[in-house]
Amino acid sequence: MPNFYRLYGLESASAAGASADAQRASTTAHNAELRVRALEESLAKTLMICEALWELVRDKGGLTDADLFAKIQEVDLRDGVLDGKNQVKAFPCPQCQRTVSTRHARCLYCGHTFSKSTFDL
Repeated sequence: MPNFYRLYGLESASAAGASADAQRASTTAHNAELRVRALEESLAKTLMICEALWELVRDKGGLTDADLFAKIQEVDLRDGVLDGKNQVKAFPCPQCQRTVSTRHARCLYCGHTFSKSTFDL
């Protein structure tokens, strides 16, 4: 059987295909690594900005760290679970009462427009 593959050039075509697949996988992995690095840098900068903003609010507004922690817990519990996330689940449309996803700015059934939070992605 190996003679058949060599005779019709299938053995080298298969190796070339595998090499191309390996190169694409390597490029994809490299690009993913670059995106992760950029996200890490962005997150570090965002955390620094949040810390600076909190210190301004605390120092100028007379709030305490306990006030901040209480507010964080309140926001965390808005989705019903104290888990360090605020992931709003599907909800009933206030106009037609059908369940809609938070991904949409309006009801897919009746067209009612939802007012979104500034912090919704």
